[in-house]
Formats: sequence, structure tokens, C-alpha cells
Amino acid sequence: MNLAKLGCILLGLACLGAAPGDGGTLIRDAHVFDGTGAPASIADVLISGEEVVEVGPRLRAPRGARIVDGRGMTLLPGLHDLHTHLRSPGDGGPEDLGKAYGAHLLHGVTTVADFSVSGEMLAPIREMTGSGAVTAPNLRLAIRIGVPGGHGTERGWGDQFTLEANSPRSAALAMDRALPYRPDVIKVFADGWRYGRIPDTNSMDLPTLRAIVERAHAAGIPVITHTVTMEGARIAARAGVDAIGHGIGDGLVDEELIALMRTNGTGYAPTMVVYEPQQDRAMLPEELRGLRPPERAREEARAAEETVPELESRRWTYLRENLRRLKAADIRVGIGTDAGIEGVYQGSSAIREIRILADHGFTPAEALAAATGVSAAILREGDARGRIAPGQRADLILVAGRPDQRIEDLYQMRRVFVGGREMALPPLRRLTDADAPSPLPVHVMAGPIDTGARADGRTDLGTLPVATHEAGVDHSHLHLIRDDARSGRLFLFARMGAAPRPFANLVLPLTRGGVQVADARGFAGIAFDARGAGRYGLAFESYGIATRNSFRTEFAAGETAREVRIPFGAFLSPDAGARLDLARLRGLIIRLEGETGGAAMLELGNVRFYRD
Repeated sequence: MNLAKLGCILLGLACLGAAPGDGGTLIRDAHVFDGTGAPASIADVLISGEEVVEVGPRLRAPRGARIVDGRGMTLLPGLHDLHTHLRSPGDGGPEDLGKAYGAHLLHGVTTVADFSVSGEMLAPIREMTGSGAVTAPNLRLAIRIGVPGGHGTERGWGDQFTLEANSPRSAALAMDRALPYRPDVIKVFADGWRYGRIPDTNSMDLPTLRAIVERAHAAGIPVITHTVTMEGARIAARAGVDAIGHGIGDGLVDEELIALMRTNGTGYAPTMVVYEPQQDRAMLPEELRGLRPPERAREEARAAEETVPELESRRWTYLRENLRRLKAADIRVGIGTDAGIEGVYQGSSAIREIRILADHGFTPAEALAAATGVSAAILREGDARGRIAPGQRADLILVAGRPDQRIEDLYQMRRVFVGGREMALPPLRRLTDADAPSPLPVHVMAGPIDTGARADGRTDLGTLPVATHEAGVDHSHLHLIRDDARSGRLFLFARMGAAPRPFANLVLPLTRGGVQVADARGFAGIAFDARGAGRYGLAFESYGIATRNSFRTEFAAGETAREVRIPFGAFLSPDAGARLDLARLRGLIIRLEGETGGAAMLELGNVRFYRD
């Protein structure tokens, strides 16, 4: 059964909604806002396949065309969000890509840049969304690059999640690792300022960033930076990045920076919504109605929070004035939100960001252009999407009212088209509101996990082992060596970091990138051969369970190698109400712990699921 059929069966709906017939789709008599910022005018729009083929008054309907009545509504290009973390929901819950994708579509966001993925995740995400097994907007999947000891490297996710570079030579190596995955965007964590709340991390210098930009642009890939300071913005603009991601919050934009951005074509995606003081923000009733239940619950709790700290208030003042200055200087401003960060919700935050622009010197039409044509151009896709014109991709939204005059009408979403295909919005709403995790493709396990059978360093499942560690720039390091001469056993050596309770993990993904899920029902537990010195941890990454509540256990290993068998019943979660679902596994984690600054080792082989 292919993934598209599987996804539709699991969801109990026609995942992608209505497909146009042979005659295409004709949207009649809508106010057409074309994405350029020009005034909307009443027109018809004809869609054939994935493209807009004709725009004009009283178009002739081809034989077999589906007619959509657009009277009293506005047709716009689909919205963009140039900065999201789709694997984070924004409300503190566990990752759910299906819900994140659905939330964007429900709010008319048809193109989304995701900065929360690693290279290994790109292929399985493209497979399940491209096939229709999981309904999604157009995804622009990024590979992340940071500087050692810099922001983006300190969360404990390892150097396969955020590649590291601190010189042009190491930038070349990072790009050598990144490009085979065919990323849509390169996200560079170039600026280490931490807003004065915690100690700053390292920043990337101009030669390193320029080397990344030149290599990415040679491959036709845009570069968006994490940049939050004036000095960082000057470096980013001199390097020629496509957009400065985040707002400049430590001072006011000056003529030097404006000239650099104008000369090098650097845009600005300020993510105002992530910096907006949450204690003071008020949500419109229609905005609240569009949130998922846990998001609404969080907003109700937020109302009791304390007042805005002076530091945040000062930064917000800079951010607002800098947005006005860059708009007045005709610098390209796109829409990005940082959705997934706590309190910044998937989908709805894009509309809020557009509204913030409309409150800071942008007309409603200009704010909509920022979310459509301008954002598409920042992604180097202006020739293909972001406007309503013949030859443009038919990513379209039909909205009741006139959002080009009253921006709040964006909440009145009536129809959403992605590549000419209409999305089924009511089933998507049911999916996003459901308590249960949204369905993902399932891979039935055969037994072997890592027996050393492959010569390419991957597991028997074709997955790439990953090293992770505790958070902090002074974290532990795990060295992994595979002994091909001894049946591919893994030798793990961890140099512990400076944290009070340091650790290093070996993660064996059970599906590529740990995106889709593994079904280990029919097995009794985990078995492997081990040699070491002490006690070690073992845990499962499970879909629908937050990392802090993962099911875990311990095992001992001594100087003599021996077989270890651990039944599934030995794995326990800190959450007494959680249940280990053997059909929702994603990875197996082996943890080494030790004293601060110390070391730990483990020899591991023939890792497998076993039957009774």
C-alpha cells in the first residue's frame, strides 16, 4: 500500500481535498490581490494542474471546469512563514508534524520554512508529504549551520543536527555534508547575543559566513541567518545573505546598515511576534478561535503573568523602530515568526506577524505583499510563486472580506489551494484539535537494529547513528568508532563536559531521521552484546511522548562482553499515566554518564529486538 493511500485511510478523509478536474478550477468574481501590493480588482482566475493559467474579467470556463464563486471574497497568493520550528508546537506539548502542517494550512500559510530538522530528516519528510500520506504546505526544509560554542549548538542535539563551522575551510566541509541532502534553505546561527538574559555565545565571523553564502548561492539555495544585533546584521549583509532572520534588538538601524542591505540585496524577516511582550499582548476573538485547545489553555494561563521586564521593553522599542526604518528605506521585509517557540503558535502566528507589520508603517496591502510576493522572492522563488499571474504556482487562499483593506479579515479563511489542489479544511481542523497524535507512516521492524552488517556506517535499518549530549556550550563529546574487523561492533568513548551531571547519548534511529514510526509489536524486548565498566541507560524515543517522559531503564556491563536482554516491561516513564506504545517507536538511546570532566566507555554489538 502506498503512503498516500495509507495516510488517507488513517485520517479517514480525502487528505488533499478536491482535485481539479480535466477542465481545471475557475474562481469567479473575486477581488484578486496579486501579491505585488497593487490594489485588488475583481477578476476571474483559472487554474489548470498546479498553475494559474489565466487572470482576467469574465473568463470562459473550459469544459469540465469546477466553478468557485468568489463574490464578496478576496483571492490572494498563499501566505509564507520564513522562520518556523515545525517539530515544536509552541504550547509545550510533544512534537506532532501533522498538526503543525495542518495549523499552517488552516491559516492560509502555504509555504513554510522549517528550521527544526536535520539533514537525515529531509528525505522521509519529503516522502510522506510528497506522497500525500501526511497533508502539508510547501515545505522549505533547512539545514542548520552554527559556530562551535554558538547559538544553535547548545541544546544538546549534536553536531549532526547543527553542523559547525568557524573558518572558510570548515564552512566548506559543512557545506559538503549539507548539500547531498538537497536542503531548500541554509539557516546559519551567526549571532551569539543572548539578549542580556544569559551569557552570550560565540558568533560567526565574516569570512566563514561569506564562504557559506557563496557555496549556497552557487547551488541556488537561499541563506537566512539568526541575527539579532547591529554588528551581526552588518556581517550578515556584507556576506550577502538573503535575509536577516529575527529583529535587530540592541540598537537602532543606521544608514550604513541600510546601504549594505540595499547593495547586497539582503532582506529582513524580523519575527516580531516572538519578541512581542506576551504579558501585554491581547488576542482577537477570531484569533483565539483559530488556536488549538492546548494553545487556548496556555493563553488563558498567560493572562496572570507578571509585567514586562525592562530589558524586554527596551528591546521591543528598538525592534518596532527598526521595522519602521527598514520599511521606509525600501528594504525587502518578509514574514517569519519563529513558530514553535513557546507562545508562538504554528499558523496563527503568521497572521499575527502580518498584523504587526500593518501596525508599524505598512498598509494592509503592503503587509500582505510582504507575506506573499516579497517572501517568495527572499526564498529565490519569486518567478514561481508568491503572486497571482499566469505561470505562477496555484498556491491560493480565498478569504471573506477585504484583508487588503482590513487585515483582520485574514481570519475569515474560506478556501486554501496548494499547487492547484484544494485542501479539506474541516478534516484538518478535526486533526489539529484531536488529542491523539496525528498518523504517520509505520515501518514494521524485522528484528536487527545494528549488527554491523553494513559497511557504510549505517545501522541495519539504513539509519545514521547520532551522538547527543546534555545542553550547554561546555557539553560532553561522544566519539563513535565501528570495528569492522570484529563484526562491526561499536566502540563508544565519552569525554564528559562541565555540567554537574554530564552525559552522552548514542541514538540509533529506528526509521530514517527518526521522523516516521517503527512498529516493534511481536517482539519481547531489546537484546545486545555489551562490554564496559558500570551502569548505563537505555531509553526509547517515542512518538507522542515528550523527551522528559521517555520510557527508560538501566543495564550493567563489565570487563567481559556478555549478552544483555531487557524486556519491554522493564522500561518505565516518569509520567505514571504514559503507556509504551510499541507501534510508535522512533529510536533507541544508549546513555553514558560520568563525573564532571571524566570519561566513560562502552562496547556495543548485535543490537536487536528479540522474541520470547
